[in-house]
Amino acid sequence: MAPNNPTKRLISTLSLGWLAFGGLGLGLRYAVQVPEVTVIIDQSYCPPAQWQTAVVQPYTDLYQKSQANQRKIAQVVVVTDIDQTTLAIIPKPDELGNPFGQAPSPETLTELQQQFSETVVLKCGQ
Repeated sequence: MAPNNPTKRLISTLSLGWLAFGGLGLGLRYAVQVPEVTVIIDQSYCPPAQWQTAVVQPYTDLYQKSQANQRKIAQVVVVTDIDQTTLAIIPKPDELGNPFGQAPSPETLTELQQQFSETVVLKCGQ
């Protein structure tokens, strides 16, 4: 039963509206999950200009989508011919470092891709 006073009716209507709006917002936030991706970065040596265009720029695009909650970077795995390292935190694009060393074997990259549901591989050479 609604209160007889118009001010109380207005306040209760607005309160219920904002409560419903907030509940719907929270429900959508947790019901609609953004897709997660694992980024695999082949850090073998290549010229700096090629490193920027083939690795840093695509990673920057993914990072910006992650910051905008359009796509989540679950983890970043850096691979060289020596080993593979899963980074503890998601690095900013300017924290990727410089390429060095030899390229890992194609089998290593394939195995890594199979370990995760969705991956993006960033590397200089094709």
